[in-house]
Amino acid sequence: MIVAFLRRAALTAGVFTLALAFPGARAAAQSSEPAFDIGLAVDVDSVTVEPLGELALAWRAPDGNERTLSIREPLRIRLSGAQLIVEGAGRPRAVPLAILEVPDTLWLGSAGDEAGNGARFLWNGRHWRGRFKVFPSPRRKLTLATRLSLENYLLGVVPGEIGALRDSLIEAGRAQAIAARSYSLFYRGRRGAEGFDLYATVEDQVYGPVESERPLATRCVETTRGMTALADGAPIRANYCSTCGGVSAEVWEAWPADARSYLRSGADQGVGQGDHCALSPQYRWREEWTVAEFAANLARFGPAQNLALPAAGVGDLQDVRVDSRSRSGRVWRLRVTTTTGEIMIPAYSLRQVLRRPGNSNGILRSNLFKIAARRDAGGRVTSIVASGAGSGHGVGLCQTGALAMARGGAKAESILAHYYSGSELRRLY
Repeated sequence: MIVAFLRRAALTAGVFTLALAFPGARAAAQSSEPAFDIGLAVDVDSVTVEPLGELALAWRAPDGNERTLSIREPLRIRLSGAQLIVEGAGRPRAVPLAILEVPDTLWLGSAGDEAGNGARFLWNGRHWRGRFKVFPSPRRKLTLATRLSLENYLLGVVPGEIGALRDSLIEAGRAQAIAARSYSLFYRGRRGAEGFDLYATVEDQVYGPVESERPLATRCVETTRGMTALADGAPIRANYCSTCGGVSAEVWEAWPADARSYLRSGADQGVGQGDHCALSPQYRWREEWTVAEFAANLARFGPAQNLALPAAGVGDLQDVRVDSRSRSGRVWRLRVTTTTGEIMIPAYSLRQVLRRPGNSNGILRSNLFKIAARRDAGGRVTSIVASGAGSGHGVGLCQTGALAMARGGAKAESILAHYYSGSELRRLY
């Protein structure tokens, strides 16, 4: 078994620890439901938004005074030099509705829209909750974000993260809702340099439009309202992944971060049971690269990950092997030997550098794998083969594992206690 092999390899390779400061501020407990700014689009040239009904625009005019305008028509917002131009999407450009001086922000909707109760905008062909804001990004492009309450934000997160639910899986959905709420509160302000709290993508949590919301997922959010996992009185860093592959990872194995007592590495199985995520299509996988493709990945994606490549280039592959493993058996450092020198790939860069064969946009599914070079009769490397387990970083809640636990009758509280050992649940508002 792959995981059994990797567990043994972790013991023989030694245990590695890391204690680096997490860059974001730790969220404090809430007494009332907070609002979040969620980044929907970053670094775009223009934004076209259609209000659903009458809507208020608010901005600071070039003379320094606050201005408001009620509109019902679709808007196009664009940058022109040091100005942000607001136009009616169907009107001539010569007649702007508003002009803002960069870096001011255009608000679409009133403060009352920040609750996010119902769709207020049509953007990108979908309906969205909240109060929109448009502003220049640090790279002189446009950013679109929506401000809405945490609970309404979770209505668009839970279905995108846990997937389709049935009544028999409702406890996994409730566990996901609590984990996503805890994650949000811990990471609030994480993307402050971008002008919002969290991305609406896998960079943080997948957040979808009203069309993506589902009744059972909504029930999971509503029946856990305000319920949060805490440690030392504060929301936990509730990381979660698709499939842990049978063994969870500690947080420092996936990111340069301090160890967390509630994010421990351990076998993801029940007493007398197999791995919880064994039914996942990502539970076990195999990849095989040609020599040319493997070398091309190093040359193309290595520099962006600050990988030290030989001065003479990648050269011809001679060997690929695991140099060391972390506590859970995941690859901590991969050694690639070439005719021009050795290349060491650390854990934090590994999945980004080793793209999946035939898919340069697909990163490696996980760091939980064994790898070897195949050779011809003359000893030359002909291909690189990896056999692995799981999908994602492996830290915290395993989503397919949570679904299996719910299928077996476990309640949300038990699921969360399994994946975030030692945390406590409390309703914050």
